[in-house]
Amino acid sequence: MNRARKFCAVIFSLVFIVAFNPPLPVSAADGTTVVYVTKTGEKYHADGCKYLKKSKIEKSLEDAVAEGYEPCSKCSPPEL
Repeated sequence: MNRARKFCAVIFSLVFIVAFNPPLPVSAADGTTVVYVTKTGEKYHADGCKYLKKSKIEKSLEDAVAEGYEPCSKCSPPEL
């Protein structure tokens, strides 16, 4: 395999890993899982979700679910 093909294979592998591995859940100091909601939304999100650009309110996963928020289908946040 020539160098260009090896390089392309490595880049493809890295892109695949990043694209298909959701971010690890963030934990607060007390051990609860942290998710984020927006001022007007009905979904909760993982850190880094594109929908958190305008507002980002931190909540525990348990509180978000208890308040009726559902998981975002784009960022695949942790679920109970």
